[in-house]
Amino acid sequence: MTFLDKIPTVLTVAVLVGIFAGLKRHSHAARLQLWLSAWCLIFTHFVVQMLEPANGPVSPLLLALDLGSLQASAIAFIVSVSAVAEDKLKRTLMLLATGIPAVAYVVLDCYDVHVRWPFVLALAASFGGGLFFLFWVQKRFSPYVASLAAVTIAVAAWAIRAALHGSFDQGITALLGLGFALPGVLICKNYWRPSPGVLTMVGGFFCWGAVFPVGMLLDQFAPNLHVPAELWNTPKLFVAFGMILAIVEDKSESIEIMQRKERALNYQLERFSAITSQLLGGAAVDQLCGEIASAITDVSNFRRAAIELENGGHLRVAGSSGISPEALAMLRDPARRLTTEDLKDLCARGQKVGQNSFRLSAEEAAQFAPVKSKLNYDPNQRWNTGDELVIPLCSARGGYLGCISLDDPRDVEAVNARELSRIELLAADLAVALELKSLQGQLIRSEKLAALGQLVAGVAHELNNPLTAVMGYGELLSEDIPTGPMRERMDKLVNEGRRMKRIVENLLRFSRQKAVDRQSLDLPPVVEEVLALREYYVRTHGLEVVVEIRPDLPRVAVDEDQFKQILLNLINNAIDAVETEAGAKRIIIRARSQGNRAIIEVEDTGPGFADVNRALDPFYTTKPVGKGTGLGLSICYGIIKEHDGEIRLENLKPHGARVTVELPLGETASARVGAMAAEAG
Repeated sequence: MTFLDKIPTVLTVAVLVGIFAGLKRHSHAARLQLWLSAWCLIFTHFVVQMLEPANGPVSPLLLALDLGSLQASAIAFIVSVSAVAEDKLKRTLMLLATGIPAVAYVVLDCYDVHVRWPFVLALAASFGGGLFFLFWVQKRFSPYVASLAAVTIAVAAWAIRAALHGSFDQGITALLGLGFALPGVLICKNYWRPSPGVLTMVGGFFCWGAVFPVGMLLDQFAPNLHVPAELWNTPKLFVAFGMILAIVEDKSESIEIMQRKERALNYQLERFSAITSQLLGGAAVDQLCGEIASAITDVSNFRRAAIELENGGHLRVAGSSGISPEALAMLRDPARRLTTEDLKDLCARGQKVGQNSFRLSAEEAAQFAPVKSKLNYDPNQRWNTGDELVIPLCSARGGYLGCISLDDPRDVEAVNARELSRIELLAADLAVALELKSLQGQLIRSEKLAALGQLVAGVAHELNNPLTAVMGYGELLSEDIPTGPMRERMDKLVNEGRRMKRIVENLLRFSRQKAVDRQSLDLPPVVEEVLALREYYVRTHGLEVVVEIRPDLPRVAVDEDQFKQILLNLINNAIDAVETEAGAKRIIIRARSQGNRAIIEVEDTGPGFADVNRALDPFYTTKPVGKGTGLGLSICYGIIKEHDGEIRLENLKPHGARVTVELPLGETASARVGAMAAEAG
C-alpha cells in the first residue's frame, strides 16, 4: 500500500479516538479509559505503518513500534473486559504481569534476536501471568475456567515449542491471536447481553483474533494470494463501532434504570407520606404498624420487616411483613423478648449504616433474631448471611420506644445511608406519634387527678377541723375515765379517729397538698420496714415474698414517708391479687440501678390487671366493695411524678403482673464526701 492508500484508515482511527475521548469526558469508568488507551495505541500502530516504506527493508524501531503498540492494545482490551477492570490494584498488576513480557517478546523478534531463552521466558511469563490472574479472580474451578485454561496452555505450549526450535513468528501469532480473541470470550462471560452493540463487539474481536492465524496459514500455504489490507482491518472497525454502540446502550439502560428508580422512589414517598399523615392525624399507632411493615417490604430494598414497640420496658411485636409463622411465633415468645436496655446495647455494638440505622452481625443478631432470615449471601462489606438491620424508635428525650427490624435485602449494594434515609424518616414519624400518644395519656390522667385533687383537698380540709376536735376531746375524756370497759371503748374511739386522720392525710397526699421532703435514702431498710407491716398477714396466709435488691444499689432521692406509701400500696395490691390464687402465691420485689435511675419492680403471680390502660385512673378498681377505693395506684402515680419518676404497668404471661417504678438516684457516698470537702475548702 502507498502512503496515500493508508491515509483513510489512519483518519478513521483518529476519528474513533476522538469519539472515545469525548465519551471518556462523561464517564470515569476504568473500562472506557482502557478502551481509549487501546485505541490510541492502535492509532500509533497505523501511523507507524504510514512511515514504513512500501518496498524494501523496515527499520527494527518502526517494526517494534508497529507490533509493540498493537500487542499492548490487545493486553489493554483483555484487562478492560476482565473481572479486575474496576479494581485499580489488580488492574495495574495484570497490565504489568501480562503486558510487559508480551511486548518484550515482540520487540525482541523485531530486533532479530537469535537467543532462544529470552523468548521462552517472555512467553512463559505472559501466559503464566494470565493463568495466575484467571485462577486468582475466579477462585472457583468451573467448566469456563477449565476451558479457558486449557486453550491458553495449548497455545502457550505451541508457541514455546516453536521458540525452542528457533521459530519466533508463531509466538507473535499466538500472542496477538489470543490477545484479540480473548476479549470476545470475556465479554460473553462478564458483560453479555443480546444487544447489537455487544454482538458486534464480540464478533469483531473473534474475527480480529482470527486474522493472525489465518494470515500465517495463507503465508504458508498460499503465498501468492493477495488479500486487500482493508479486509484485514475490517474487524477493527467492527470492534470500534460495537464499542460505541455498547456505550450508547449502557447510557440508555442507565437512563431507563434511573427512571425506574425515580418511579419507585415516588411510589415509596407516596406510601410513606400517606402513613405519616395518618400517624400525625391521631390514628391508632398499633393498628398502623402492620401497614407500615407491609409498606416497607413493598417499596424498599428489604423483603422482611418487623415493628416492635415498648410495653412495660419490653418489646412486643406490633406489626410484621414477609415473616414466616414459625419466625413470628419465636419473635413473640416471652422468653426471647428484649428490653429497651437490650435494644440500646445492641445499637451500641452494631455497625452504624445510616443516621439512625445499625447493622448487627450474625453473632449479635442471634440473640435478637427479629425476622429469622434463611437466605445466604456472598461475603460482602455491606451485608452477610445472618445480619440484621435495626432502626431504633427514639423519643426526643433519648428514650427507646421500640424499633424497626429489617432483613433480606434484595440488593446488598443498596444497604447504604441514602437508601435507608427514607425509612429512618418514617421511623422518626412513628416515634413522634408514639410519644404524642404517651403524652396525651399522661395529660388526660393529670387533668383527672388535678380535678379530683381540688375536690378531695376541699373535703379533707373540711374534715380536718372537726376531726381534730373529736380526737382532742376523746383523749381528754380517756384521761378522766378509769381503767375498765368504758376506757377501752374510749380508746377504740380515739384509735378510729387516728385512722380517719391517716385517711385524710392520704387524701391530702393524693391532692398533692403536702410538700415533698427529698432525702438520699437506702432502699433495703425501707423495704424491710414496709414488709414488716404485712409480715403477719403474709405468714398466716401462706404467701411467699422474695426480695432481690442489688447489694451495690446506690441511694435514692425520695421522700421517705411517701416512698413507703408507694411501696405499701404496691405490696397491698400484690397481696390482694395472689391471696385467692390456687397455685403459687409469690410476690417478688426487685431493685437495681440503670444509668442515673433506680428501677423498683413489684411482681406477683396473680391474675394480672383487668385493664392496664385504666389501672392508674382514680377510683378505678376491680376489688370487691369495701376492699379498695381505687386511689392506691393513682396516689402512687402522683407521688412518683412529683419525684420526676415514671411508673409502668404490664401483665405477664401466662399470668401475673408487674409494676415498674423509676426514680432518680440520690448522691453517692463519695459524691457527698467530695461536696463536704469542697465546702470545707
